[in-house]
Amino acid sequence: MFKNFKNSANKLHLIWIGLLLFLFACKKSESYPEVQIFGHAGMGMNIGYSIYHDNSEESIDLALSLPNIDGVEMDVRMSKDGTLWLFHENRLEITTNGLGCIAELTDQEIEQFQYKSPHEEHLVRLETILAKLKVGQTFILDIKHWNDCAQAYSDMQRFKDALLAIPAPLKSQIIIDSSYPYWLSALSQDFRVVFSTVSCEAGLAKLQEIPTLYGIMLRSKDMSAEQISNIKALGKTVFLFEMRSSKMQRATMKKAPTAILADDPRGALIIRD
Repeated sequence: MFKNFKNSANKLHLIWIGLLLFLFACKKSESYPEVQIFGHAGMGMNIGYSIYHDNSEESIDLALSLPNIDGVEMDVRMSKDGTLWLFHENRLEITTNGLGCIAELTDQEIEQFQYKSPHEEHLVRLETILAKLKVGQTFILDIKHWNDCAQAYSDMQRFKDALLAIPAPLKSQIIIDSSYPYWLSALSQDFRVVFSTVSCEAGLAKLQEIPTLYGIMLRSKDMSAEQISNIKALGKTVFLFEMRSSKMQRATMKKAPTAILADDPRGALIIRD
């Protein structure tokens, strides 16, 4: 009787191992090699996935060190001196020890500020980050046009001139992301530009209005696999963001966008590759 019990247990054990191997094989088959993965503002906007603050040099360095990462997205603002800096929020006091707006301050003032984070990272110039761009990688620059202190948009031509000052060899590795319709035509003359929109319908309308646009950018939850396929059939790209978990990143990749802005780039690379 004990021998029969032992044999049954061994059979169940083998069945369980076989089931695990089958499930593992199924998981491994779910790869998405065509989806490009960009670190969202470095290692992500969620501090749970990164020990460094978003848009900091430290966070971007860590993201770029990940094997097979396609690049990094970052938020860009222009200082009073016309220099491009990385910073997400409208006002400095939200996440740093500074006050006011990037657009109202000189470079000398901005370089003194630090994030209110464990590592107290300093703000960083775009120029510093561009020097880290490797062959085969791309930087997505989310242009922050709004000057909250002046309650007005930044000067478009001045901003464009600062972007055009990017060394020519690097321009082919830059994608501009803009939500301000007035800037799209002007910027798409010299760069690949994606329109940051709130719906697929609005994005499609803008692609038809401005044929030189490279594609659209929007939240993953606001776009279906069918809509993505339709946009890609037009020869345009689809970039998706706002995925706060591994489950959401996997679900987004299943929809086959051109690229995702990953808040957990390590996890996204494991899922994809």
